[in-house]
Order: sequence, then C-alpha cells, then structure tokens
Amino acid sequence: MIKFTSMTCSGCPGKKFCFTNLADDTHLISTTQSLKKIRVALIGNPNTGKSCIFNELTHGKQYIGNWPGVTVEKKEGKLRYNSYEIVITDLPGTYNLGAISIDEKISRDYIIEEKPDVVVQVVDSTKLERNLYLTIELLESGANVVLALNMFDQLEAWGIKIDVEKLKQILGLEAVPTVAIRGEGLEELVKKIVQKGLNPASNPIPITYNRDIEKAISQLIQEIKKIGIKANPRWVAIKLLEEDQDIIEKVKFYGGNEIIKISKELITEIWDKNGVHPSFLISQTRYNFIKEIISKTVSRKVETTLTLTDLIDHVVTHKVWSLPIFFIVIWSMFKFTFDVAAPFVDAIDITFSLLAEWVKNAVTIDWLGSLLADGVIGGVGFVLVFFPNIFMLFLYMSIMEDIGYMSRAAYNLDSLLRRIGLSGKSIIPMLLGMGCNVPAIMSARTIDSHEDRLVTILVTPLIPCSARLPVFIMIASIFFAKMASLAVLSMYFLGFTLAILIALLLRKIIFKGRILPFIMELPNYKTPTMSLTFSQTWNRAKHFLKKVGGVILILSIVMWFLLNMPYGAPIEDSYGALLGKTIEPILRPLGFTWEIALALIFGFIAKEVVISALGVIFSGAAETALVSILSPASAFALMAFVLIYTPCIPTLVTIKNETNSWKWLVVTLFYELTLAYFIALGIVLIGNLLF
Repeated sequence: MIKFTSMTCSGCPGKKFCFTNLADDTHLISTTQSLKKIRVALIGNPNTGKSCIFNELTHGKQYIGNWPGVTVEKKEGKLRYNSYEIVITDLPGTYNLGAISIDEKISRDYIIEEKPDVVVQVVDSTKLERNLYLTIELLESGANVVLALNMFDQLEAWGIKIDVEKLKQILGLEAVPTVAIRGEGLEELVKKIVQKGLNPASNPIPITYNRDIEKAISQLIQEIKKIGIKANPRWVAIKLLEEDQDIIEKVKFYGGNEIIKISKELITEIWDKNGVHPSFLISQTRYNFIKEIISKTVSRKVETTLTLTDLIDHVVTHKVWSLPIFFIVIWSMFKFTFDVAAPFVDAIDITFSLLAEWVKNAVTIDWLGSLLADGVIGGVGFVLVFFPNIFMLFLYMSIMEDIGYMSRAAYNLDSLLRRIGLSGKSIIPMLLGMGCNVPAIMSARTIDSHEDRLVTILVTPLIPCSARLPVFIMIASIFFAKMASLAVLSMYFLGFTLAILIALLLRKIIFKGRILPFIMELPNYKTPTMSLTFSQTWNRAKHFLKKVGGVILILSIVMWFLLNMPYGAPIEDSYGALLGKTIEPILRPLGFTWEIALALIFGFIAKEVVISALGVIFSGAAETALVSILSPASAFALMAFVLIYTPCIPTLVTIKNETNSWKWLVVTLFYELTLAYFIALGIVLIGNLLF
C-alpha cells in the first residue's frame, strides 16, 4: 500500500490520497469545479509493473470501457492529491512508438494526438538499457515525461547501481525510484506528476542524429508545419524517414502528398550517401546514445555473476527438458485443482443437498417447493459445488504468472507451434483461453499479422476454458474415479491438439501468408505477492459467481418450467423433453439421451449451464441417473463434445467483434459442431471395440 507522510485530502479527513472511481465521484461532486485536473498517461514495456502502479495509484478502483472504434479495453482511474484531480489512463504495453499491432497504435495515438499533461513511463530498473528506447521516442514526440524506475529494490541484490541524478540530467526529465508491489516511491511519483503537470513544457530532446539525417529532418519540419498535423513536427519527420506507414497515411490525410514525395527523395539521398536506410541510422544512433547513458549512470559490482533467473532458465528453457517440465506443471495444476478443492467441494455438496431437502419439507405448496429445491437449489447448487475447483485453477495460474513461468511456457512452445503454422504470439491467447475464451480472443489483437490473428481467433475456442471445467470434473468424478484428474487433463490435451491441427489446416488451405517472428521479454523470477495473487484470483473467479447468480439462475428456473409444463404431466411428456427428443435421433449414435440433448442445447448459452440443466432434469440425483444412461465411452465422448461443440454466446459475439465479420462466426460455429460430432462418435466406436 502507498504510505503518506505529509499531504492530506480535505474531502477525506485523515487520508493522504483520495482514491475515487470515475463512475462514482460521491464526495467530490461539490468540489470538483475547484480542482485542477491533470491528465496522465501510463506507458511502459510489458512486464515492468505498469499495471501494479496503476492499481496502487487508483486503489484498484477504475473505469473500464473500450477505446473508441475498437474493442480494446481502456482503463482509467482517478485520484485526488491536495487540490488536484489526477486522471490516469493505463495504456497497452509497448516497446516503442511503432504502430504495427492495435495495442501499439492505441498507445501511440493517445500520446501523440491526445497530448496528456504528463506521460509516466514505467521502467524495469534491472533492464534499463532495453527500456530507454521507448524513453527516447517519447521525448522526441514532445511528451512531458516522468520515469518511474520500478523494481529498484532488485538492483542491490544484483550488484547494480543507477545514478538517478545523472540519468535525470542527461535525459532532462524527472525520474523516481519505485517498488510498486510495496507502494514505495509512489508518493514522490505523484508529487513529480503534479509538478510536471503544472509545468507542461515538454522535455528537451537529448539526441542528435548525423548531419544528413538532421538536415533532412529540418527540411521536412518546415513542410510539416504547413499542414497542421496533430503531432510534434520533428517526430513526424523522423517517422517519415523511417517510412512508418501509419504516419505516412496520416500526413496524406492532412494533404501532405508533396511532403511524402520529398521524404522519399531524402530517404534515397541518405541511403545512397550512407549505404544504409535512414531507419537503420536512426535506430543505431539511439542505441549508441543508450549505451552512452548506461556507461555514465549504471555500475555493476560483479559483471559475470549469474542471477537466480539465469540459473533457473538454464533448466526451464532447456531444449530437451522444457517441454517435460511444461507438462509436469500442467499435470500438477490439475492435481492441485482436484486434491486441494476436494474437501470444499464435499462440504458445498452436502450443504446444498441438506438445503434442498429442508426446502422441500418446509414448503407446503408442492410446485413451489419443487421449483425452489429442484430448480433453484438443484440447478445453481449443482454448479456452485465446483466453484472451489475453479478458484484453485485460477489460483494456480495466478501463482505461475506471478512467479514468471507462464511467459517461459509461451517461449518454450513457440518453436513447436511455428512449425505447424501458428504465430509465436498465438501462444498467449491459447494459454489465456484456459481461463476464459473471451479475453483470450481479445488478446489476439496484439498479433501483428492479420492472417495470424484470424487463425488464432478461430482456434482459440477449442482451448478448454474454466466454464467447461465443472462439466469435465463432474463426468470424470462419476465415471473415472481415481483417474479423474487424468481424464480432465486429457480434455486439455485434446483441445490443444485440435487447435494445432485446425491451425495447420487453415494455414495450408486459407491463410498462406508469412508468419512473423515472435519477440517476447522473459521477466525475472520473483516470489508471488500473495495479496495481489489472491486479488487477481478473486477478480477472475467472481465472474463465475456472477454467472451463477445471473444467467445460470435464470436458465435453471426456465429449465424447471420446461420440465414441469404441462403441469402434472410426466417429465417424459414435458415441453423440455419434447425439445430434447427433437434432436435426440442425431445424438443417439453417441449414446446421448434426450436429457443429455436438452442440457447441451442450454449449454450453448454458457457451458456451466450443462451441469445446472442436468441437476434440474434429474432433480438433484444426476450422478445416479448419468451412470444408468451413459457408458464410460459415451461419458468420455460427452466430455469431448462439450469441449468442442460450440463456443458460448459471449465467445461468438467476441469473434464477430474482433473479426468484424459474421462470416467467421458462422465458420467457427459450423466447423466446431461438425468436429465435435465426429470426434465424439470416434471415441464411442473405439471405446465399444476396446471394452
């Protein structure tokens, strides 16, 4: 947490900072007009602790929406410091001010066009050389920059020392050492934000290029000033010499066709004279300048000492051992999910069983007692039983992310997936898909190639999400007993295998473009901060509870009415049975009855509903009923069918939004239904032959 010693908030007696939500400024309403607003952009390379600083400054209370025109998430938070209202926009992580991916374009456009009062770049102090490239580009863009030198506490352990005052002097900006996970340095950072916000003059440009480049820049600046483009003219001139396509289009939009012509002539002139493209000279000058900065500001006690991260990575990213370690990590995740959650699952199961029995006995009106016990408690309770498993899965994943292993998993799988036509960046959405397919598909926007992005979007729904996990656990626990964790693990293996095979097929037939290289920074290993880990876990798991209290509750009630209408008729003659029996003939070769068919129909809305539907259909006795109607082969086929047969409605909507096309939604729906049927059929046929 942030610690304060001097400043107080008049609106909140005793508090140094006042954290508020953009959508809920309760006690500030009367005083907002007297506050001076400072707009801050938070930017930085991935894995620098940017989100941690954002959460600390805004106290975890943010307004989350979408950037105009795109589905990329936009995070804004607000804090009050004395008489200043500081509005912070958390920009997507980026290594430079390029604009290849959607995320990079958003970050750059916000800095260049929105011109925030202050730009705070969060820097990983242990990788200062790598982070300063973005700093130079920010300074060239005319941004009012403050550096947050994060992870400063790790420098001493590594025998590294940074002369912060010298760094500030060379770059001509403010720099504040911070340790975000402990809130250290954040009060000083806010003070510097206010100071820079009151003095909006941009930082001096610390770098000068060779004579030919500078001459070309000066010539272009004179022309750029004439067209009124919303960007620093020097920065635009540099981007034109680098042949940045996005900037070229913007200059054309402002009527600068003649400028583009001049820039191309200058590029040719510089290329002929120096033997290399101007972009090479520009980047080379920046890197040389960074090396000069490092030589003057950074000292190391021991140059050759291997860090703990280096030693661990020698094993974890080894050519031979990396994949076995990955599979052990995944296997242990499911062991953890089952074994640790087991007592909690049993306790919840017993509680809801007793509650349902008590309600049936306590409510004298038969239909109402049945609705509450079988519909509400039987449906919702049957899903809630598996909440501990969901929580433990997210907890395990959060720990792996905080330690730094998940990025290694992506790195280790890169070469394998590239051989079958998937972009290296596709690994991240696929791993995220184990939590939820919706954010996983949205994360594909960071993939530079349009073809790579589409392939990733189309195959990500095959990755087993947490919504399918309760279905797998229920069936595996009933039919495969002590082998349940392996049965569930096999679904994840099947999902990833199918995703890879479909990607290969799409690459061979439809998307034949070149696969772009995958560049990824591996963060240092660190001990998880358990408070942040549990907070992250809860933020993920609570969506499951919200769904249980919303969609699943409503659908459980709808299911009860379908199975009890006409009232008094046998369940086999109910409207629900009629609906299930309509498609039962199609599913009969798989060994599925009308009850299973009806549950699968409702599972189209949300996969957890398959469980609540079975709970309502069988009046809380689903385990006994399923054993009587399914063979082990059909049960395993049902797990595979639920894995593949169709994405849930939110996932389909996301596919439509991210591809901006109904075509790919229909393609996904059709190929997954077809694939699910024949995979399940194959499992049943093979199972019947073997057993």
